[in-house]
Amino acid sequence: MAFFNRINPILSSAWTLILFFVIAKLAVHFLTYDNYGLHRDAYLYYAQSQHLAWGFVAVPPSIAVIGKLAVSLFGNTVFALRFFPALIGAVNIVLIALAVKELGGQKKALVLACLAYLFSPSYLHSNTLFQPVAFNHFYWILFSYLMIVMIRRENPKYWIWIALVSAFGFSNKYSMAFIAVAFVLALLLSPWRKLFFSKYFLWAVLIGFIIILPNIYWQYSHNWPVLMHMEELRDSQLVHVRYSDFLLSQLLMNVQAIYIWLMALVGLLFFRNERKYRLFAFAFIFVILLIMLGSGKGYYTLGVYPVMFVFGAIFFEKYVKKYFALLFLFLMANMMISLWLSFSFDGIPFMTAEKIAKNDAFRWEDGKNYDIPQDMADMRGWDKLAKAVIDIYRNHPEKIKGNCAIYCEHYGQAGAVMFYGKGQGVPQPISTNGSFIFWAPDSLSADYLLYVHSGMNIGFDKAKELDPLFDRVELVETIDDPWFREDGSEIYLCRMPNEQGRAKYSDMIRAKKARYMKQ
Repeated sequence: MAFFNRINPILSSAWTLILFFVIAKLAVHFLTYDNYGLHRDAYLYYAQSQHLAWGFVAVPPSIAVIGKLAVSLFGNTVFALRFFPALIGAVNIVLIALAVKELGGQKKALVLACLAYLFSPSYLHSNTLFQPVAFNHFYWILFSYLMIVMIRRENPKYWIWIALVSAFGFSNKYSMAFIAVAFVLALLLSPWRKLFFSKYFLWAVLIGFIIILPNIYWQYSHNWPVLMHMEELRDSQLVHVRYSDFLLSQLLMNVQAIYIWLMALVGLLFFRNERKYRLFAFAFIFVILLIMLGSGKGYYTLGVYPVMFVFGAIFFEKYVKKYFALLFLFLMANMMISLWLSFSFDGIPFMTAEKIAKNDAFRWEDGKNYDIPQDMADMRGWDKLAKAVIDIYRNHPEKIKGNCAIYCEHYGQAGAVMFYGKGQGVPQPISTNGSFIFWAPDSLSADYLLYVHSGMNIGFDKAKELDPLFDRVELVETIDDPWFREDGSEIYLCRMPNEQGRAKYSDMIRAKKARYMKQ
């Protein structure tokens, strides 16, 4: 207690504390933003920002709009695509603090809840990535905060705000449906189910549906590509997700705050004085069960933990008074030690691949073990590959450049070429992977083709797949980076596609695009 009495005159305002945590969060990300290149998925979302639409193969339109805004403000830079994920992480801290204040928590609870988020390796990681997941956490936290406000104030008018958040969250990532369904189930099991019997709930459902309708129609008119994507994801990645690994990840993802969120779970379920908010424990459990039973990855649940930080911090402040100073020091030590230890298992955004590499220590989504974390391998080599393609293209005579296309096997390659080739006269890369299929020309008219072969495509055979389609195929460059997930990627210069080559390209594009056309 003496510790808090000493700092009280300095931190006289809760908003001073909040500002301190916000600055700390931004500083971490802005000082480390260039430790790695962009993640492979970031290049896809950047490409989508250059082709705005009401939907894409795997995601709703929101991330593309954010990408468009980012590069409009800061240009085609790594900082541009890392600015808004970092900023939204700082906003999340404000929401956590507001939730503490709404529930009557004081400075001790505010500090604990904000530090639980700030010291989380999981949120440090996600706020480094230009992906929907970073913004998904924001929508989940805001959704939870509004639920707290509606229940505490017993005001069903907040359904309108909850609907807006749900709809915009759905327009960012379809997994917004998990938290919405979880809270609906939790409300039905609580006395607060009476909130459903309000005209504001009906209006909210209507408003939310209107907002998401353009994306739903886009999905319908393109034959529901998100369902195809989920089927492919389930066959290639989610099939390797084991219930034991999923449940273990729930303990480890926020191990730095395990005592805080477990305190929340116990308090909400068993403390008589906290029955009013018991539904938040039910919602927490339902989210985990829904995603686990759907074979989702462990990190899909991350958005539901911050609200547990809020309740856990408040319960510690409320029920542990005599020894709170000792408790605070213990929890702080646990957060700092856990964060430090996590560097050996993740490292983002602080460590490099060279420092973290350990033989077969990291399990990837394909169920195999590798020397570095998968996300770290996905943030290496793309600039090297893209710049090699760009240099090869630009070093050819004008008569060739004007008659040369670029084909990439993977959206990461194609997006990287787009990103680093902006303003350098490089043509839009062709790919059939992801949303690039929508932008691919129906026929191959160029007489020269730079073919970028993915190092992950180990079954590729140039003699069978390229030589019969062109008059001449020459290996120009091989990408060498042992920590790059696509190490060994090759760049071929293919000259004069023959009749068979042009026909094969047209047939392939026609078949791929047909999947996304309503019959």
